Amino acid sequence: MSEEKLIYDVVVGYMLKVIKSGTKITKFQKEFDAIKHGDYVCFINLIGAGIPNDIVVSKEGEIIPTEKQIEIKNADFVFLLLSSISLKNFYSKCYKEFGEIHDSELTNNDFENLANFEMVLRMFYNNIFITENRINLIDVINILLSDREVPTKEIEIVQKGREFLNMVKGHKAKFSSTEEGLIAFSKALDILEMHEITVTV
Repeated sequence: MSEEKLIYDVVVGYMLKVIKSGTKITKFQKEFDAIKHGDYVCFINLIGAGIPNDIVVSKEGEIIPTEKQIEIKNADFVFLLLSSISLKNFYSKCYKEFGEIHDSELTNNDFENLANFEMVLRMFYNNIFITENRINLIDVINILLSDREVPTKEIEIVQKGREFLNMVKGHKAKFSSTEEGLIAFSKALDILEMHEITVTV
């Protein structure tokens, strides 16, 4: 989905591969849940590696000091950048724990696209709607795409992509094979790109 790999996609893609392999991720469950659900502040605090001091953030022409950037509201892309140190730190810990994992059905790029899929949808949703509680991805898709006046049939295609992501996460399979699910997921990505619901760097 992105023209250049985001560190987020690499890290969460790797964790999805770990999950699909059947390996337990209990040791890193809190960190994974925080970053997967877009709670960047929680994730940064859990890792404790700090934020980059070379990123310039401004609002209405005024430079926001590094120590105040973490307090910005409804700015998920900024938080994605601010979490880069924490993501690299987390990936190092995870790789040390789980090592190289080979999957015979999906490529690294497939896993990274799956990670990017959920992140992008949640990012677009969070930048429009303010919610105090965690919202399920099925609802994120319905609310966000309806708000953007995406046709119902296309929303259903994106929901099929979500179902494949859930299958990779170990939920009940809605497809007869990984290949079938991957085809449905590819169609979902096409819909998001058509409606410019993407993040590029």
